[in-house]
Amino acid sequence: MDKQKEGMENDYIDESLLTIIKEIEGGLESVEQHAPVYTPNFEWFENMVAEKKKQLRKKLIFDVSIFSIVALLVLSTVLFTLYNIPTIFFALQGLAVIFLIGYFSLRLIKQVKET
Repeated sequence: MDKQKEGMENDYIDESLLTIIKEIEGGLESVEQHAPVYTPNFEWFENMVAEKKKQLRKKLIFDVSIFSIVALLVLSTVLFTLYNIPTIFFALQGLAVIFLIGYFSLRLIKQVKET
């Protein structure tokens, strides 16, 4: 008796699922009819890629030039300090080492606390 009941319930569920699936398919078909699919042509994609390449190249040139200018300023300052005022140069080197040791030890402590 229970098997017959389960079979009838399964048939009802199957029929209701089929009905729902058919309704969904019908709704999707009506959406497809009302909203046409438009794929841009190949030239549009080529133009977008070319434009993006130009933008990236401009950004690269700008970044490299800024990096070069800053590097030259830093190197000239370091060399000037080294040759003209060596005590300040060595003091700055010591401060940089102390800063790096402190920074990395704080990062290590934070990483250990998180795990």
